[in-house]
Order: sequence, then structure tokens, then C-alpha cells
Amino acid sequence: MKTRDERAELVRAVTKQGKTVRAAATELGIAESTGYRWLRAARSSAPAAPGFLELVPFHAGGATEVVVRVGAAEIEVRAGFDPRLLRAVVRALAEERA
Repeated sequence: MKTRDERAELVRAVTKQGKTVRAAATELGIAESTGYRWLRAARSSAPAAPGFLELVPFHAGGATEVVVRVGAAEIEVRAGFDPRLLRAVVRALAEERA
């Protein structure tokens, strides 16, 4: 039976180092299917992204803007922002805190 450290190493190799499941599993000497199972289990038990973000409206130059705070990070959001980019940035910041 493989240890928690090996499971954590596989998950880290795939999610942080960008390795494929096949490459990470081969390095650890496990079946690729086991690697996928470990990765699914890790993702299902990972903490969810924050459900609440503090939004602080303020006025600058006559236009309303919003500041999104994720931990210590602040993101100023102005009219015309790209919502997909904002979601990606917030998700990345939330994962960094986890």
C-alpha cells in the first residue's frame, strides 16, 4: 500500500509542477489508474474556493469601482473588466491561501 506522502507527491507533481498523471505515476512506480484515482480523491477533498468575497465600492474620478479582497490581496475592478480573468485571479489567490 502506498503512503500518504506518495499520494501527496503525485498530486503536487500534477497540480503544481505540471506533470502528466502518467509521468508522475511512472516516477512513483504506481499504475496510471491509481494516479487518476488519487488525483480525483484529492480534488474532491480539497477546500472549496471562498464562497464570499469582501466587495468594497468606492468612487474614483466619477466612476464607481470595486475592490475585491482575497486574504491580504486587493484587486481593483473597474468598468469593462474581464469577468473570466477576475475569476481566474481570485481562484489562484484562494488556492495560494489553502
